[in-house]
Amino acid sequence: MSNPYATAEYRRNRAIILQGNPDCTICGGPGADSADHIIPIMAGGDNSLDNMRPAHTKCNSRRGASDQSRAAARKRQTRNAGTKRNNPNANGFFSTTPLTPTPLNSQTFLVDQPELAETGRDQRRPIETGSELPRLETCGVGVSPWADLVAQWARTYLQTELFPWQVHALAGTLMIDDDGNFVHREALVSTARQNGKSVALSALIGWALTELPKIWGRPVNILSTANRLDRAEAIYLTLSPILKEIFGAKLTQVPGRKGAKIGNSEWHVRAANINLHGGSYDLVVADEIFDISSEVLDTAIRPTMIARQSPLFSAWSTAGDASSDAMITMREEALTAIDAGENRGLYFAEWSAEPGQIGPETWGMANPALGRTITIKALEAASRKDYFLRAHLNQWVTARGAWLKANEWEACKTKVEMPTGGWLAIDSSIDESRYVGIRAAQIDKQVMVQVAFVADSEEELWEHVGGVLMDPKVQLLVTPSLEIHIPVNLQRRYKLTGYAELLRYTSLVQKMILEGRVLHDGSTALHEHMTRATMVKTAQGAVLSSQKSPGPIELARCAVWAIAEVSRPMTRSKPMLVVSG
Repeated sequence: MSNPYATAEYRRNRAIILQGNPDCTICGGPGADSADHIIPIMAGGDNSLDNMRPAHTKCNSRRGASDQSRAAARKRQTRNAGTKRNNPNANGFFSTTPLTPTPLNSQTFLVDQPELAETGRDQRRPIETGSELPRLETCGVGVSPWADLVAQWARTYLQTELFPWQVHALAGTLMIDDDGNFVHREALVSTARQNGKSVALSALIGWALTELPKIWGRPVNILSTANRLDRAEAIYLTLSPILKEIFGAKLTQVPGRKGAKIGNSEWHVRAANINLHGGSYDLVVADEIFDISSEVLDTAIRPTMIARQSPLFSAWSTAGDASSDAMITMREEALTAIDAGENRGLYFAEWSAEPGQIGPETWGMANPALGRTITIKALEAASRKDYFLRAHLNQWVTARGAWLKANEWEACKTKVEMPTGGWLAIDSSIDESRYVGIRAAQIDKQVMVQVAFVADSEEELWEHVGGVLMDPKVQLLVTPSLEIHIPVNLQRRYKLTGYAELLRYTSLVQKMILEGRVLHDGSTALHEHMTRATMVKTAQGAVLSSQKSPGPIELARCAVWAIAEVSRPMTRSKPMLVVSG
């Protein structure tokens, strides 16, 4: 197709339109220097005088970029409509005006995101309004002036107003220290589907590519990736025309290797796979990390940031399942940091319903865009689907087979201090990426349980065990896989435990919890494991199943072993009677 702007008719009519230094017909300001097509060329317009009007180059480019974004969105929407029947998540439940985003096209919110509803941290929030604050969040130390700049960029160039939850997540992600470097090397933001994650990512990438080099005084290299190539390239289709027309970016359109370059700063778009290597990036953005493996993250993505001065890995996703090892690892690290009240270099914010809670009163916690782009009627329709809990409540736990409800475990929370002594149960995660310890001790007629430690290596595990067992009243419960490495000085203080004991004690401990005979200190990590653990009935009895549970439950397994052992009646020898002659 020939260039419609390289014709004699266009040049002649452009000169006529701009005679006499006219005002811009878009913003009304003086000094129009370009000819804007009232009906865009791509929409069937021509170069006639009736279809052209004077405009500033910036106003013209911004309008053209938005038109191209809308056209690309409609084209993708039409293409994806044919897959709706085979894709249960392409349900059309979530509405914007006038477009309806699909799972592969959530970035269509960019040009049609509605105005914000009234919000406020202390505002009484009706069921129809989503929460702007996450249910789970790590603590941070630093300042966060850049989130407002990203929101301003979205307002100016994407012509959309970011929601409060998006600004909140960006504020935590982009927290900086006194030197202007990122406080966190990594961030994980999680919400239910179709709440606008791709909107926030688009604004973040666009701002970082065009404005962050000015702040840092050096080029910025960016990598955006996703679990699938089409999802990775979806944001590119929205941003590329804006970057080209307004910022003069040089675009790379090669399938599978798309990108943009502005000055010495570059943005690369790739699918997340094991072959993703060779680059060096200041910012790496990953969409739907639940479907990106630890192997890809550790061998292909993280190494690309090792040589950068202030790198940031920003992952955004809906909850996954038992196979989501990379996301599980990051999330478990965050939960441990929350319990410790420490900043460990990972920012984490999760909008989700409490595990085990599925009623309408919880939907706003998982859907911060509820009342804006998502409606109660849409969620009511989706609630009858099998994927509702994970996709729209952002839960890692399934209600079917869960051995405890969140309120049942929450009822056991106490402020009573943990007594000394008792039993320490230790175990590893299925992939042996984490080692955990749970200590239980008797207090009156109840059992108190708490997380003793979470370790990243077996060497660190035994260091923690040695520290806990400095209390001579504490005994050790060890699984067979760890028994061989028990330190010599602890050989007489341990007892073997495993699947047989789990099968024997799961129902017993469940009854103890329901009867109020178990206490805990409110640990977030233990709460997650206890309420997501799925109980399976077998011919021999009931047991907690790691395979059936939609996430790690090693803390729950250890809790069962330790609680059951502590609950055994203590044997006391009878006093000896001595008779003197």
